[in-house]
Amino acid sequence: MKEQLRALFAAALADLDPRPRVRAAVRSHRATFAAARRVRVVAIGKAARPMAAAAVEELRGLPVDGLLVPPDPDDVPLPPLEVVCGGHPWPTAGSVRAAARALELCRAADGDTFVLFLLSGGGSAMCEQPFDAEVALPEWQSFYRALVGCGAGIVAVNTVRRHLSAVKGGRLALAAAAARGCLTLCVSDVPGDLAALASGPTLPDGTTLADCRAIVAQHGLLATLPRNLAARLERGDLPPQPRRDDPRLRHHTAERLLDNDTAIAALARHAAAAGLRVVEERRADELPVADAAALLLARLRQDSGIGTQPVAVLAGGEVRVALPEQHGRGGRNQQFALECALRMQGEAAFVLSCGTDGVDGDSGAAGAVADGTTVARAQALGLRADEHLRRCDAQPLFEAIGDAVVTGATGTNVRDLRLLVAR
Repeated sequence: MKEQLRALFAAALADLDPRPRVRAAVRSHRATFAAARRVRVVAIGKAARPMAAAAVEELRGLPVDGLLVPPDPDDVPLPPLEVVCGGHPWPTAGSVRAAARALELCRAADGDTFVLFLLSGGGSAMCEQPFDAEVALPEWQSFYRALVGCGAGIVAVNTVRRHLSAVKGGRLALAAAAARGCLTLCVSDVPGDLAALASGPTLPDGTTLADCRAIVAQHGLLATLPRNLAARLERGDLPPQPRRDDPRLRHHTAERLLDNDTAIAALARHAAAAGLRVVEERRADELPVADAAALLLARLRQDSGIGTQPVAVLAGGEVRVALPEQHGRGGRNQQFALECALRMQGEAAFVLSCGTDGVDGDSGAAGAVADGTTVARAQALGLRADEHLRRCDAQPLFEAIGDAVVTGATGTNVRDLRLLVAR
């Protein structure tokens, strides 16, 4: 069953390739691009390379330039675009260089230039520059670590980033306000509003500085902010983001190509074709990891006695993990799988939890599979599952028992997938 879960996840990933969708979207706008004297492509995020490659291919024959910002260490050339790698999950010097170059290219876009933005998850860290130029990179990285590990949901995290960044919250689009037009194509790893994707460099949103302050206060982040930014936040000395009706963005449109709903639908199709009775459960998104595990396992137990087919509870989105000050390796997916393993010892139950980007936290895995024997098998190797869970150190345990799911970078990023199966 665990091998079947791995195979189902791989099949769903194959359906989430952004390239065909980018090609179709660019083809539908080709007349608009052809009317400009130049098409400037700015691609940012974990899916940036396949998205950019598809766009460049589809734009063949038109004058194209621009910037590709893929995750480190992917610096392979993609003419005619410049390539500047960015860091993840926190910014690097490359992230700052990428942001500076993106701003420069957008500011140089004139009435003869059409700007095509290709955005995907991970862009928040990979193309980043703090609003205050006096903030040193180590300070900014330290704040990012605190923000990402504070236990807040992704929408709250990105709200803070939007207000403190020189490129987020529509500010990159504002830099290109003189362009003939702008189009953003999105492979989204955030729920709901596209303005939260990559912290919204090209899209205005409805949050305020008061929202940012409230999130910082709620999660005790003020002390982790660089001093200059903390002072500016408290004084309200940060420029407002453009609003949705800002006339400077009237020539800017956005389209959603892929998101977590697409991923859920893909996995549901493959699971049903494999003979599983699929039950979707949407309430686990953004829950703390323990609450999400309790909810999904309860749903599994509730539905497993109905009918003759094995039941599969399918969930997407993300679960929340508050990192202790001293933590090990892993991410929210392996933490979720280990939480489930502790709760279903001895049961004929199986769990897969993986990130569609192939990266779970700071580990080299996409996630993990677990079953009713996981805890006992780990114990046989001298590993205590409860201690690994407490330290947020799930990756070494799953690696030791052979249940880590390793895909490598997938070239897409549409949040996580979880599948829980009972025989």
